Amino acid sequence: MQGSDTVRLNERPIMVSRVAEITGYSKGYVYQLVSQQKIPFHKRGGAGTKAAVRFYESEINDWMKNGWGFSPAQDDIQSEAARLIGEMR
Repeated sequence: MQGSDTVRLNERPIMVSRVAEITGYSKGYVYQLVSQQKIPFHKRGGAGTKAAVRFYESEINDWMKNGWGFSPAQDDIQSEAARLIGEMR
């Protein structure tokens, strides 16, 4: 789910590391949500270039307030919990 094309005059884009801090997800899981288009994001760069993924904190906050944009299956919750526990060890 790419974010809206509205120009944000008073807001600077944030990187995946900040999204991970806000959501509590790992950076890898944030990128997975981007690839599945389940999180609002924006890409910079044209065809044939490696596009940089950027986010806006206001969109991430809205996405979280509105139920995170999806209802993860129990399997997804359990696998993410197991992965996070593994990272803590």
